[in-house]
Amino acid sequence: MLRFSRKLISLVALFGACAGTVAADEAAAKAVRTARQDETVVLLQGMGRGRASLWVLETRLKTAGFRTVNFPYVTHARSLDQLSDDLVKFIKDNVKTPTYCVIAHSLGNVIVRNCFHKEMPPGLKRIVMLAPPNRPADLARALKDNPVYRWFTGESGQQLASDEFYRNLPVPTAEFGVIAGDRGQSITFKDPNDGVITVESTKLDGMKAWVLVHQAHTFIMNSRQVAQLAIRFIEHGDFNVEPEHAATETGGTLNYDIEDGPDPDELAAPVMPSK
Repeated sequence: MLRFSRKLISLVALFGACAGTVAADEAAAKAVRTARQDETVVLLQGMGRGRASLWVLETRLKTAGFRTVNFPYVTHARSLDQLSDDLVKFIKDNVKTPTYCVIAHSLGNVIVRNCFHKEMPPGLKRIVMLAPPNRPADLARALKDNPVYRWFTGESGQQLASDEFYRNLPVPTAEFGVIAGDRGQSITFKDPNDGVITVESTKLDGMKAWVLVHQAHTFIMNSRQVAQLAIRFIEHGDFNVEPEHAATETGGTLNYDIEDGPDPDELAAPVMPSK
């Protein structure tokens, strides 16, 4: 009887410890979601894309508890300076939380960087750059005299091919991390690339962290892995890359998340790639 009582007491203590752990985990999760509701994530699509191109990423961010706003723009109708001014006004009008972060794809990063010629609205914490053309883009150089490309991309398309433009393009003063892709092609590129820009051209002096994923330029934002990395950087200022995958002192190489499945957009009709 005494032995049974001791076992019962031990069992009750074990259940109590488990219940305490579950309660602590639930409290921690609630605290994380509350903190995320106090922060807005501003999303910018790439060139030639609409806000719908970020729907998968935006849905994942909302599911994780973040507030999101999605900045709309059309490249051929506005100059880069006008687009940057529009972005600043959009943030002032739509961000209602004390702090905000920015996740931009492709050309969206150039618009964000151009904002730093003046000043971003107060509250900016961190920037996540997805496949950013942080140096003159080879594809833009090749197409800059094409009349269809010139009409479609406007002034910004020409600036993506200009060395002088990039020399004068500011580096963000807020913390920023870069997610680059290497699921590219060898027809127009000799170096590792994502199909539109080279891996090396994504790097920028001053970046807090850099990571490489096996994704293509046009659909990099749809990867579950990329969403997880973006959230990690927003909250902690790093990508937390496993040491065995480390490739550089500022980042590393992550394998393609096979469980992520096919990108939804890859199953749809072809879309003109962002530049």
